[in-house]
Amino acid sequence: MNITFCKPIQNLLLKINITPEYYEQLSALLKIKRVVGKDFVRLGRPNDGGYIMVDNFNVSGGGGRIAYSFGINRDVSWDLDMVQRGYDVFMYDPTINALPQENDKFHFFKAGISGMKEPRRSLDTLDSFIRANGHEDKTNMILKMDVEGAEWGFLSQVSSETLSRFDQIAFEFHNLIQSKSQDLMNQIYTCLWKLNQTHSLVHLHANNYASCIVLDDKYTFPNCLEVTYVKTSNYELVDDENIFLPIPLDQLNNPNLPDFHLGFWNKKYNNVVK
Repeated sequence: MNITFCKPIQNLLLKINITPEYYEQLSALLKIKRVVGKDFVRLGRPNDGGYIMVDNFNVSGGGGRIAYSFGINRDVSWDLDMVQRGYDVFMYDPTINALPQENDKFHFFKAGISGMKEPRRSLDTLDSFIRANGHEDKTNMILKMDVEGAEWGFLSQVSSETLSRFDQIAFEFHNLIQSKSQDLMNQIYTCLWKLNQTHSLVHLHANNYASCIVLDDKYTFPNCLEVTYVKTSNYELVDDENIFLPIPLDQLNNPNLPDFHLGFWNKKYNNVVK
């Protein structure tokens, strides 16, 4: 199998998995569904920090509109856009002491997400946070998570019942082609399979801050993806091989670098390399 890079990355070849079956399995788990009767909207700032979501923020949430946001750093633009839609946003980041901007509907905690409780690192599970916030009866909440690879530990342990509490989930997936071990590769595969039991992938975009490989000059595969999932039972969804990526709402994460054009992602070969 011939592997080339969308941009030069020193020593990347020593870190990537080069088994073609691995990418084929990931591609199969990352097929995009088309949402019938709903439009997309971009939430958050331009470039890095914005997310494409389905414009469906009026669903019943069991008595209130609740969003969970993991990974804040210095950017609360997505959270502010959720507030404008009537949501209270519960925000978590163990690396900062305070938010860069306050809002009456912001609820900040200096803590991070994990698959298990780790007090020394100020990490805990999503179930623990939901209980602490009194949200056990809430449904159709919103979840956003950009935690630099910790998403896999979270997904490996969270239950499908807990995931099903969320109408939409926006992730940034990391280490897709730089899996550091066979164990991590297996974990990623298992996590995506679990997520697909309750939710459907409806959008993805390659983060051009990260790397990207091209397999046999036919298929482009990024190391880092911004993805949007919806709860399958809440939407009408159909297969569509003609979804072309990126879409007009997508923006370059790094405006100083070219985008990764993923083309007809759902087809066996997306045939777009730029």
